[in-house]
Amino acid sequence: MDQSLILQLKRLYEEKTGWGDSDLWNNQDFLELSEMIFDQTGIALSHVTLKRIWGKVRYSNIPRTNTLNTMVQFLGYFNWRDFRVRNTTHH
Repeated sequence: MDQSLILQLKRLYEEKTGWGDSDLWNNQDFLELSEMIFDQTGIALSHVTLKRIWGKVRYSNIPRTNTLNTMVQFLGYFNWRDFRVRNTTHH
C-alpha cells in the first residue's frame, strides 16, 4: 500500500468535504462521511472501514480493492487503478 497515495486520498477528502484536517475528524464525521459516500456511489462503506483507512482504528491488513474503488469513486475517479495512475508521479 502506497502511503503517499493514502495521504493524497485524505487531502482530496478534506477538500471535497470542506471539513479541514482529517486527523481531527471524530466518529460522527466518519458516520456522516459513510452516508455521503453511499449517497453518491450507492455503495455502503462502514464508518469503521473509513476509520481504518484513516488510521484511527488499528488494522494491519491493507484495504480491499473494492473499498478503495468506492473511496475514489466518491472523488470522481473510475477506480483505484485510475486514481493511482493519475496521482503517481513518475520520476
